[in-house]
Amino acid sequence: MTDFAWTFQGGRHLTITIGATAGNVVTNLTPALGKRWLILGGIVTIVCDATAVNRIIILTATDGTNITRPLSQTANILATTTKKSGFGEANYYSTGCNPATVDWYCGLGTPILLEGADQFRITINAGVAGDSYSGFIDILEVDV
Repeated sequence: MTDFAWTFQGGRHLTITIGATAGNVVTNLTPALGKRWLILGGIVTIVCDATAVNRIIILTATDGTNITRPLSQTANILATTTKKSGFGEANYYSTGCNPATVDWYCGLGTPILLEGADQFRITINAGVAGDSYSGFIDILEVDV
């Protein structure tokens, strides 16, 4: 986790880095005990190997077990390609995404609140061990 400690009365801004992770592994990020997270945005990048299967980046909020809020889902991602899925403030782009930085962009109407056992989950549907994804999420961390 990279900690850019910008602190003010509302909390502390953090950028959490997701290191290179195999495509068949689910990542769950959760606030520390006594903390709340407001998820502000981020980007997930996948590098696909040559396995002929369509991958999909799926971002959700969970209560630790059940999906409580779907956040973003890409279209099919083909073998031997690299694609980015971004999410954050609800901006309008004429192409449906911000082509300068991502292939798909999902605008969040409001920040996503996570606390307790809640999780931010990254799943690669049909991901394989030879794939690799990485990225970051920007959050505002607040004491409970």
